[in-house]
Amino acid sequence: MSTSVLDKAAAPQKRAPRGIAGRFCVLVNSSDRARDIFEIVYANSEATWRACEWPRYVGFTTRHPDMYGFTAIAAKGPAGWREELAAQLDALPAEIDYVLRLEEDMLFLSPVDGAKLNAIAALMVRDDLVYVNLSPLPSSLFGGAVEVWRKRLSRRPLRPLSFSQPYYTSLTPAIWKRSYLRDLLRRPGNVWEFEHIVTDRRHYAVWEPVLDFDAIVSKGKWLPRARQVLARQGLSLADSQREFQAAGSRLRGLRQRITFALVGYLGLRIRRKLNMLPHIPKELTKDQFEPVGEGQSQ
Repeated sequence: MSTSVLDKAAAPQKRAPRGIAGRFCVLVNSSDRARDIFEIVYANSEATWRACEWPRYVGFTTRHPDMYGFTAIAAKGPAGWREELAAQLDALPAEIDYVLRLEEDMLFLSPVDGAKLNAIAALMVRDDLVYVNLSPLPSSLFGGAVEVWRKRLSRRPLRPLSFSQPYYTSLTPAIWKRSYLRDLLRRPGNVWEFEHIVTDRRHYAVWEPVLDFDAIVSKGKWLPRARQVLARQGLSLADSQREFQAAGSRLRGLRQRITFALVGYLGLRIRRKLNMLPHIPKELTKDQFEPVGEGQSQ
């Protein structure tokens, strides 16, 4: 079995290296509207996060008690998604420079590897990186084959994203530089528009998954598989009053996965070409299109 670059970087260290501890944290970006999801999905967090020493926070709309090893912080009142997340970031301790942002419906299926997170943290501090997606880039079957060869030929520990990459600012689990995320939240637009923001800072993704999780809520409702996957983690939906997605959503999801496997982001790329999506800022210079070199700061 091959060993990834992050495995090699993480192997010698179990604790965060000097200078890293205290600067990184985990933030579950939730709200009062979804507090019931957090209370169910994260109930086994004491065991799941045992190998990660980063402090953990959960953000709600208003003040609530701490739970499951997470310190509860508040947005001080209902507002839009951007405003609530910004307020939660502002509520973190001043010494926190980087945030691993998560959603309240992300059920962790195996313990978090703290050493791998520390290895990424060290890279971010060393090279002044502002964003690292903890999932590999999603791609079609053909694109996946290309990614395999790209990884084999690359000496980089992280995969630089092209400025033309759809969902350049994806809200899947990622580590953000706190000040950078705070600046992006000041821009107008909804959540979907946020994910298409392209800046003059290079974003990165891992080559292999770092977190083993399953997002089990869609459009505010439990997915049909939620009860089964929760039960395998020793958790229950017995007291939940939240509705389930209709049975047909499973077929729609399957159809979408098959379509994506065949054509990937082709539709989004066409729309970008037609100026129907946010595009690369005109002020970018040629050298800013080149990936940061290994060991180089941005």
